Amino acid sequence: MRIAQLSDLHFARFSKNPLQWFSKRFFGQLNWLFSRRQHFGKELLIPLPALFQKLGVDLVLLGGDFTTTSLLNEYEEARQFASSLKNPWLSIPGNHDHYTYRSKRQNHFYRYFTNPPPQNSPFGAMSLKEHGIEVHSIAPNWWVVALDTCIATPPHSSQGLFSASLEGRLEAVLQQMPQNASVILFNHYPFFQNDELRHTLQRGDALQKQIKSHPCIRLYLHGHTHRQTVANLQPNNLPILLDSGSCTHRTQGSWNLIEISGQKCAVTRYRFCNEWTPVLSEEFSWT
Repeated sequence: MRIAQLSDLHFARFSKNPLQWFSKRFFGQLNWLFSRRQHFGKELLIPLPALFQKLGVDLVLLGGDFTTTSLLNEYEEARQFASSLKNPWLSIPGNHDHYTYRSKRQNHFYRYFTNPPPQNSPFGAMSLKEHGIEVHSIAPNWWVVALDTCIATPPHSSQGLFSASLEGRLEAVLQQMPQNASVILFNHYPFFQNDELRHTLQRGDALQKQIKSHPCIRLYLHGHTHRQTVANLQPNNLPILLDSGSCTHRTQGSWNLIEISGQKCAVTRYRFCNEWTPVLSEEFSWT
């Protein structure tokens, strides 16, 4: 099973709507105009659909931040890219996809990105939109548990929230997992609290504690930081942690290719250097 993990696409459009002066979008638009516009480029995405086909990718996991300020035309571009993929894909939102209180309240993300409903799921009818959690069977004994921990925040903040209610739903899912199940936990935010407080996941320590108590979680996939990372945390009773970085950053563009086979997992880091190039491969055994 081959999985492509990418995140933080940050499609961007400039808006002249005067109403943005009264929302967080005003600051986001200024940031894009004078900073992000030079660093991010959607042209990096053009080769990916063909490359995924060439590599025999079975599933693409899209880890959020499709947009920059949750504008509808940003979503339209992001959806066009997702539609260009010939591979099955699953998506979760990032903090930029719930950028303003209005975009969060009106569920702009879910107007454009809805995952296929799980077939014959033993976990009930749960959805990211309604419950903040979805469970997808991707191979015999392998499951993706996707979380929406993104909230609308004030201009100075990009925090997420792992709420107590979501913790309860996740616990119920993990308790119901078959004895031989292996889980990929898929969330936009890392659970570690090692960044600036305004960028972190609230109650991330509760998520870490919950993960530690369920060894069926083999992989934890996230984005948000724009820093590609592969870390084997199994000696600490935690899963292998994979941060895909940002796939549209012009100088640090990155994504991960994950290959799962039997009792092993191989991770290849891809970087953009005039073209997408594998730069490092690592192999792990489950412990």
